[in-house]
Amino acid sequence: MDTNWLDARQWAEEQWSSLDLGDRRRTKRAVSLGAALARFPEGSLPQQCGCWSDVKAAYRLLDEERLSHELLSAVHWQHTRRAAQSALPVLFIQDTTELDFSPHVATTGLGHIGDTRGRGFLMHSALAVTPTSSGASVLGLAWQHVWTRTERHKGHETRTERAGRHTEYDVWADTVQAIGGVPPGCTWISVGDRGSDVFSYLRIARSLQWQVVMRVAQNRCVETNEGSQRLMEWMRAKPPVTTTLLKYRDPKTHVVTPVQLGIAFDTCQLCAPRNGPERGFPAQRVWCVRAFDLATSGDAVEWLLVSTLPCLTVEAALERLSWYSLRWNIEEYHKCLKSGCRMEARQLRSGKRLHRLLGFLAIVAVRLLWLRNASREDGDQLARQLIPEPLCRVVAYRLHQPATSLTLRVFWRAVANLGGFLARKSDGEPGWQTLWRGWMRLLDLTWCPPAPSP
Repeated sequence: MDTNWLDARQWAEEQWSSLDLGDRRRTKRAVSLGAALARFPEGSLPQQCGCWSDVKAAYRLLDEERLSHELLSAVHWQHTRRAAQSALPVLFIQDTTELDFSPHVATTGLGHIGDTRGRGFLMHSALAVTPTSSGASVLGLAWQHVWTRTERHKGHETRTERAGRHTEYDVWADTVQAIGGVPPGCTWISVGDRGSDVFSYLRIARSLQWQVVMRVAQNRCVETNEGSQRLMEWMRAKPPVTTTLLKYRDPKTHVVTPVQLGIAFDTCQLCAPRNGPERGFPAQRVWCVRAFDLATSGDAVEWLLVSTLPCLTVEAALERLSWYSLRWNIEEYHKCLKSGCRMEARQLRSGKRLHRLLGFLAIVAVRLLWLRNASREDGDQLARQLIPEPLCRVVAYRLHQPATSLTLRVFWRAVANLGGFLARKSDGEPGWQTLWRGWMRLLDLTWCPPAPSP
């Protein structure tokens, strides 16, 4: 397990020390600001910088025209893509979220969001994770795109003009194109919710050797062994071939409950739309997997997935479902950014400043998820081999045991306990929020000023 990220300054140097901003002092300031944000993500800029001169320097940096969200993120994206080449398979979980700055009426350069009355911008991310026995290990962001909606086009628009216009649905295909083709010997799977049910995205992803797992939103025409069918009716008519117990996370309440699901799967040819720019393209061979709640007559819990990877056995169908169930990791990432880094509470005077600050905080939010990774890996290894000695000594003192025998699992449980984790039988593993609160408190407990000079 790489622990360089534990030291905020060292981690910030890895992320931003290679920036070319026309002046080495600007690069040094970017590293210093990144380290300050990483040490105290939820603080305001004055709290994070500590003094007025550093705050002014941060504002000047955020006004620097050479600086951009893409430039600040590029090194991290490349690190993630390189890490993805050494693991098999890797899930690239895509999702779009809104960043809402509606209360900040003085901020310029924002667009409409939601029902058009809100103000902010949109962000689409690809979070790379590897499936593990305990869930998923987060590698990092592989790509991220931020845009501001412009005013809606008024006036007449022909069908040809409308078909040729770039839309927000194209961001799914843009993502796999920006990341690039899959290296030889690797299996990269792009995972998306209902918003990813776009034929052009599926077609372009396959042309770049990507695999796709997406949730169905459109009742498309498919060619099956029984002839032409509608996808949803065809799959819903199939009886379950097996059952499985899945921990289902309610999208509204976020409560996790065990649900007995029936599983059905089959293969078909997914036909291109009859109208629009995708008309005339060849059909795509896919495998459909349906999981549905056996305890209800309706569709309260139903996942209807399309996979480009062959799904010939029950084990393969269950694997596709387990991959899709890891999609909640990107929701956790959004939570890290909005709650852990308080991105939407940032009071800056322009959208450009917010975009540049997001270039820092988007990477800092990944660091919060890495803390959860660290707490679940190599549990039997001695903590002193990876964790700085002062931190081990403080935790060992609290636990009344020698620092030399402290394991990583015991160490991280103690850190989570500092953040409010009770470790009851029903609590499961600690999440990033309790771990981060505990980590910040542990750093406070181990901080001491340097000894005065003689």
